[in-house]
Amino acid sequence: MNCNDLADRLTTVVDGGATEEDEAAVAQHVATCDDCRQTLHAQTTARTVLRARSAQLAVTAPPGLRTRLVASARAERPEPKGVLSWRWSLSAFAAAAMLVLTLGAVLLPVVTERSTVVLAAQLALDHLKCFVIDGDVSGSPISKAEAEAIVQRDHGWSANVPASTDGLELMAVRYCLYGDGLAAHVLYRADGQPVSLFIIPGLTRPATELSVLGHDEVVWSHGGRTYMLVSAAGTKAGLARVAWYLQNEAR
Repeated sequence: MNCNDLADRLTTVVDGGATEEDEAAVAQHVATCDDCRQTLHAQTTARTVLRARSAQLAVTAPPGLRTRLVASARAERPEPKGVLSWRWSLSAFAAAAMLVLTLGAVLLPVVTERSTVVLAAQLALDHLKCFVIDGDVSGSPISKAEAEAIVQRDHGWSANVPASTDGLELMAVRYCLYGDGLAAHVLYRADGQPVSLFIIPGLTRPATELSVLGHDEVVWSHGGRTYMLVSAAGTKAGLARVAWYLQNEAR
């Protein structure tokens, strides 16, 4: 399978309607193609977040909207197709989802590079996807050595991953695509509640606390890396305790 083949199958794969053969072929291709992997990740995240938050996003269209849209569509001439590769644009559905959920900027590297809020929004979505939507972070905690070995294997760089402690369990390590790079996503449970620590190499951000997309976040930098701690809104007291521990251990 090449990039064009994946483009033809992308919607079916994201919708969950692909055959096992197609799913296997897509998985094999994105394992070696960064552009396709990022596009697949973005569209999958957009669709799953929309499904999870469909009730909050549901609105009633104003009277006459459908009639006006149909009339407008009939009146307009088709625009010529652009020359940009499909890999540089999302489907209309995914683009709309990201526009609603992240003010249209999460996938723009230049904006991510300059805005801590935009970066925080994207990581909040990834936290939501891994814990709430995927819902497969269960089982026994893993050791500090196991977590650090995963970072080294999957990312190619080393990291000091804080171990489990009283009330805080180290559950898993994954990767997260953000803007123009790759972050290590360390998943914890703090008193049973999902908490994510994102480690981003080669990026520094001033220390701050913020709330975005229904999540509280603590941001700090050390050793040329940015650390962003994410949990559901309303847990600031517990998050501050976890942040203090992680800031002292992840050095």
